[in-house]
Amino acid sequence: MIDARCLPAERVLEIAAPMLAEVGGEWTLADGPMLRCGSLGVRVLPPDTEDYRHLDLEVVLNVDRPDVPTVSDCSVGIAADPVEAAGQAVRAWIDTCLVTVLEMIEQKGELATHFRAADPGGFPGWHAIVGSVTGWSADGSASKQEWFAEAMPWSALAPVIARGLDRPYLNGVRLLVGQGADFTECEVRINGRRDKRASKALAGLDWPRTERFGLARTFVLLVGPD
Repeated sequence: MIDARCLPAERVLEIAAPMLAEVGGEWTLADGPMLRCGSLGVRVLPPDTEDYRHLDLEVVLNVDRPDVPTVSDCSVGIAADPVEAAGQAVRAWIDTCLVTVLEMIEQKGELATHFRAADPGGFPGWHAIVGSVTGWSADGSASKQEWFAEAMPWSALAPVIARGLDRPYLNGVRLLVGQGADFTECEVRINGRRDKRASKALAGLDWPRTERFGLARTFVLLVGPD
């Protein structure tokens, strides 16, 4: 049963529109429902969880060409209020996922960071565009976010992530570490789907373990071949 607090897609997109405009472009609500900016589109996918704070969002690279790949990821807010939670989830998705797509298009180096395959932090065989690292912690520490920025774990995990890439030219990879005391949730999603091997490998890396819960995430858009 879907939680009654789940917002309809149209309401989520209404919340998202001014936030997208802050990054760039004029986004208008269109049929679908979908937010459009030129040929780009953003839509809400059907939920795969009962948590009303969870959103599945997708970037449609060309709304007029269904054969063109899309880039999707999920995001979760933490507020009890559904509207506030949706805003938090959309913000994290923009800062990690959407910016990589916009940077791929604009190629200005302003919205996300580029890594060539041979660079430190690179992904062999692919040009990597990496979004911001976002997160939060119960004690205000940013240790997990700092670890992501310094360790660039997508590079160390490249051999196992590569086994899950199922597209020849464009793959989206989201990495998340959430942990506090005895609870741990590490997840790698490839093109919107959880990859068990990569998630297990991420859990085994040397990210900082803490008593209080903290979470960090980032998104890597792999454009290839490089």
